[in-house]
Amino acid sequence: MKILFKTICILFTFLTCAVCVNAQNITVRGTVTDDSGEGLPGVSIVIKGQATGVITDVNGHYALSVPTGAILTYTFLGFESREIKALKEKIDVSLKPSSVALSDVVVVGYGTQSRKTLTTAIAKVSGDVIKDVPTSTLGEGLKGKIAGTRFYSNNTTPGEEVTIRIRGGSSINKSNEPLILVDGVERSLAGLNNNDIESIEVLKDAASTAIYGSRASNGVVLVTTKNGTTGMAPQITFEATIAAQEAETLYDFMNAKDYINTVRSAVAIGPHPQYNYMDGYSASSGNSESSIYSTRYLKDGETVPTGYKSMPDPLDPAKTLIFQDNDFQSEIYKRTLWQNYYAGINGGSKDMKYNASISYLDDDGIAITTGYNRMNLRNNMNVRINPKLYFSLGLDYSKTNSSEFPNQMNVISRGLATPPTQKKYNADGSPTKGYNASSPNPLFYQYYNSNKKVTKRFSGFGKLTYYILPELKIETEISTFDQNYRYSAFEKANIFNGLRTTTERYGEEERNKIEIYSTYSKTIQDHSFSILGGYSYQKYKGQTMSATVTGASSDKVPTLSAGPNKKSADSDIYKDVTIGYFGRVSYSFQKKYLLSATFREDASSRFADGHRWGFFPGVSVGWVISKENFMKNIPHVDELKLRMSYGQTGNNAVGIYDALGRYSTDAKYGGYAGIVPSTMPNYDLTWENTTQFDPGFDLSMFHNRLNIIFDYFDKRTKNLLFSKELPNTSGFSSVNTNIGEVKFYGFDLEISSINIKTKDLTWTSKLTYSFVKNKVLKLPDNGRDRNRIGGITLADGTAFGGIAEGEPLYRYYGYKVDHILQNEAEADNAMYDSKAKGFRHSDGKYVAGRKEAGDYEWKNRTGSATKNGKDYIDSQDQFFLGYTVPHSTGGFNNTISYKNFTFNIFLDWALGHSINQNSEMRYFMNTFANNYTLIDKVKNCWKKEGDMTKYARFTANDPDDGNANFSRTSDVFNYKGDYLCIREISIQYSMPRQLIHKLGMQDVTFTLAGNNLHYFTAVKGVSPEVGTSSTYGSSYYNYPPVRKVSIGVKVTF
Repeated sequence: MKILFKTICILFTFLTCAVCVNAQNITVRGTVTDDSGEGLPGVSIVIKGQATGVITDVNGHYALSVPTGAILTYTFLGFESREIKALKEKIDVSLKPSSVALSDVVVVGYGTQSRKTLTTAIAKVSGDVIKDVPTSTLGEGLKGKIAGTRFYSNNTTPGEEVTIRIRGGSSINKSNEPLILVDGVERSLAGLNNNDIESIEVLKDAASTAIYGSRASNGVVLVTTKNGTTGMAPQITFEATIAAQEAETLYDFMNAKDYINTVRSAVAIGPHPQYNYMDGYSASSGNSESSIYSTRYLKDGETVPTGYKSMPDPLDPAKTLIFQDNDFQSEIYKRTLWQNYYAGINGGSKDMKYNASISYLDDDGIAITTGYNRMNLRNNMNVRINPKLYFSLGLDYSKTNSSEFPNQMNVISRGLATPPTQKKYNADGSPTKGYNASSPNPLFYQYYNSNKKVTKRFSGFGKLTYYILPELKIETEISTFDQNYRYSAFEKANIFNGLRTTTERYGEEERNKIEIYSTYSKTIQDHSFSILGGYSYQKYKGQTMSATVTGASSDKVPTLSAGPNKKSADSDIYKDVTIGYFGRVSYSFQKKYLLSATFREDASSRFADGHRWGFFPGVSVGWVISKENFMKNIPHVDELKLRMSYGQTGNNAVGIYDALGRYSTDAKYGGYAGIVPSTMPNYDLTWENTTQFDPGFDLSMFHNRLNIIFDYFDKRTKNLLFSKELPNTSGFSSVNTNIGEVKFYGFDLEISSINIKTKDLTWTSKLTYSFVKNKVLKLPDNGRDRNRIGGITLADGTAFGGIAEGEPLYRYYGYKVDHILQNEAEADNAMYDSKAKGFRHSDGKYVAGRKEAGDYEWKNRTGSATKNGKDYIDSQDQFFLGYTVPHSTGGFNNTISYKNFTFNIFLDWALGHSINQNSEMRYFMNTFANNYTLIDKVKNCWKKEGDMTKYARFTANDPDDGNANFSRTSDVFNYKGDYLCIREISIQYSMPRQLIHKLGMQDVTFTLAGNNLHYFTAVKGVSPEVGTSSTYGSSYYNYPPVRKVSIGVKVTF
């Protein structure tokens, strides 16, 4: 009922806003054109100081009744505004395209501000940079486009939002997610449509974010959706885009013939001839016809069956092997379609403006059992009730349906590992089962498993603005965000699970906010100042439920009630309240000397009495030095502004009840349910406190053709929220506490330019670059080296790994290869290896710690433990391999427009991180337990003495697992994660206006675009973005990056 009411509200406003039109008497006539003389439709013309106005028609003509001598303001998106005094009845106006200037208006906390007077670090991009990009989520279209902000994908499953990091974050093991506000409503970017976005601002320094207080230590993302246009007749837009998509990168696996040759040949030269199997169970004759494996000997008088291939047996060429050659990678990843359809209406009268849209997106997903579709409804409306009272309303509703793997490891990693000689289908046409439930045939998994997740999101806000005086206004805003999801999964009866399994999960969260604030702005001669003060109340509540049952009597009834056996059941409810007071004072003298100060004081129910309140101030100054007399004669400098800011923000990212402790009802006593403590309370828990210093400058040169924005930052967080391990005697595993100090430091750079600008040709460029490093400054005394938390302590007392004072975060460690043992003598003299159990040919025994010819001899770490006075290899002999996060990210965009054509290319990159290819490592193993397929690189493995190669011997089904050559984290599969991605290329063609105007249309544009076209990187098989998290640079069982090529059309009436 609640969702129905919300939907009716949206549809009602969507339909009623279309009737708002405006007519005016004609006294002043004219035509508005661009610099080429073409008429501009949709130009807004208003009387300065009033809401009265009109817009130009499809030919750029207008008519408006105005008082003699009134000032007319002409504005149009993408063009410079003009003001003209109405002294005659005929006024023709030519508008010039706007340059990439510093005069943009940016959204700040609880208001807007001209960039010319801005003293803080705020980056802005227009919604135009993402509207033509064929992506399913907003964040995907922002990669590399905002300096100081990294958007990256750890999981590219359809509909999955990207991770956002602003200046590296601020915490060690708590949330580093920024605060996201969409039209002032706190929510995620999920469920938004790219076409609805007007602009995205990122608040990066503490002076700009302090006004959001306890939630702003990781930065703030402000998303503004499109609003209507005053005095504009209804403008209707239709867009349709369809794309073909595929995996951007895949693994190079062996075909069946190479696979058999490699495995059988390895058996022939290996130390374990008793394991000369044929990818199944029988070593003598091969597999039976009923086996899931196809390899067997051709029988006497038998011809090669249909669907089989043949080859001589590498171990006995007199015999013929027959086998199937199946590519399971091509069964998992397909070429599919992606579609997006959008319809919107925009317009307004002198007292009302509106913008509404409806859209539908469908992403088939390139991997089996995955997919995503989304429906959006949105409306923004602004009404002038009277000259002093204004009302704004924004409503947004989305519904998404998605399906994905309940366990990506089983389907992707182990599914890809299926050997090419395994059969896809049984004789009856059903898919073969695969090796076991953990390594199934992916087609078997698809046939017997289904899952679906439905998510509904509703956000809305209403705002009343009352002007007590022209300079003084009071605003009251009420907003809500409601999200609920339902997940259903069902496994049919099969050979691995005859009981049938049903799983249901449900979750709901609701965020409500009431804010009241007042703003007083005044200019007195050279002095301009603004004062803001307000109050905020926010309430967050939610609930979750999950249950799993087994034993349904039929595959036709996948419900919880059909399963008599309860496997698990769980539910939770939670609530959180935050109240706050905030304010800002801004002052400028001659728009040359600038000062701004903000504060916020928050109280959170997440903390205990005495620690709930936090105070977060910020201050910033600016000096427009280009206005000084001594700068007047410096050529080519249009504007130079020096900025500096300092402030504090907080982070309350702990569990809602972590400070107070939690209880569990799992315990039973005497047959009755009991309650026991499950989380240790910490009544002294308090905010993380982040202090940030930020000097920077804004520079505009060559008549605003070159613009540079630069910021250096030093961000330090104290009272770090950290999960501290506890001794077993405490009865708890860990407790959240405040410890230590960490800093993130670096710089952001944005350069934009107009390279060429003529009547027919325009070329613009934009470069963003971000550099971030970090260091742990202080940890509590614990008696260990550098007060290290975690990691490994060596025999000499030194340590590595974990978190330690003076060291950066996000390091990971592994073994390093010294050389490959070339013969039996070298193997006899090799260091003892705690993970090895090699075969000794002299007596035919397996010996613990022994290596074999062709094995890696790992480097021994100085100071590590010894055995019987000799060096040996164990976990202490690991070395630094790399960082899981890049230190540098950026993007480079070029747009070239020639007459009606526009070409755009965008590249982005990341430098400084590494990825350990665990997936690739798996495909070097062919253990008897899993029968993994082999990657083509296995052909380069060591085979005989004298082979100088990167890879150790290939082991075919050895019980010693190849002495762990390919089953430990090491530099063998460690790659630089540096990449350069051709993220976007697009070509647009706009039909001639003279032609489409005759057809009653305002604009028709065709777009051919590509997204994620290619990564230049050493990483193969997965995205080099995957694994770049704050924990571990691993590429294990990840959804690959998706390449799209799309064609679209946009028609405006």
